[in-house]
Amino acid sequence: MKKLLPLLLPAVWTLFGCAGSPTSGNSAPLWVSDAEQAYPNSEWISYTGSGRDRNSAESAAIKGLAQRFHIDATSIASSNQQYARSVSSSSGKKVEISTQNREFALELVSVSNVSGLIGVQTETWTARDGTVHVNVRMNRSECSERYTAMIRENEGLIRSLKQEAAKTPETFDAYQMLNFAFNAAQLTDNFYLLLRVLDPATASKRPEYGNADTVKALAQNAARSIVVTVKIQGDDVDGRISKAFSSYLTRQGFRINTTGANSYTLNVLFKMEDLDLANERYKYVSYVLNYSVKNKSGLEVFSGSDTGREGHATTGQARQRVVSVAETSIGSTGFAKQFDEYLASLL
Repeated sequence: MKKLLPLLLPAVWTLFGCAGSPTSGNSAPLWVSDAEQAYPNSEWISYTGSGRDRNSAESAAIKGLAQRFHIDATSIASSNQQYARSVSSSSGKKVEISTQNREFALELVSVSNVSGLIGVQTETWTARDGTVHVNVRMNRSECSERYTAMIRENEGLIRSLKQEAAKTPETFDAYQMLNFAFNAAQLTDNFYLLLRVLDPATASKRPEYGNADTVKALAQNAARSIVVTVKIQGDDVDGRISKAFSSYLTRQGFRINTTGANSYTLNVLFKMEDLDLANERYKYVSYVLNYSVKNKSGLEVFSGSDTGREGHATTGQARQRVVSVAETSIGSTGFAKQFDEYLASLL
């Protein structure tokens, strides 16, 4: 894949949010007595919160600032974290992630103390009666410039991911690239919301990618285009092993092949073995689970394995327990976890 435009601005652009030095005394700062005079609305978006301690005052201030933007602070922080996970898990095989991108992703989650908002400045003052006042603010001009630049770079990233995904239809690669694009679009949607409040003159601007839901639909369509044939060999009791694999793949949005051509084949070997451990109270059974995914050309793209053993009063009950443990492994701790890591490694 061609080198993507860096998501960050040049190195000179850093997070300029900072915490002011706490002060105390009889004379309240101007922002406590007259916030509009201290930080005029024409230049700042500002909110002052108060509380019995710093944590409660900060919480009130941050909540008030978020309300000025008409945003859900929790949703903002969640989008930041999802994007950061996508960046941190990327190996750079298909998508080149610059050092600046990775640093930005880390900073997105490090600003959780201001609910994911970038460029927030804070100042604290404690009155003699112990009441804590916290002012949180964003400079309209500086933050608008910052968010505008990040939007531009993110739109370039999303555009490149969509173009690359279109080159390899019906593949896990395309699916994962569009998932990454969706994460970036969620983040950029938030940036647009913030920018329109910071600079009302930008209210008419619209994302070139549509919106996050538009990109999500592309990722969902990419998932539905992937058809997987599941082939099980060995001791598949009542088809439970086959159902466990099919359930995970269906949750991802992939289709399970019943007839016709497919995109990938998942070959599975599940074997159980009775163990003689000379234990008079319990009977033990071990299992081996091997799995391999091949593309339509017959090339193996993923493989893994899992083993374990379980004991119970009877061999039959021990076997049932082994199957249950294998189902859990397939759906969460074993196959599912390894396959999720494989998908992440495609970027």
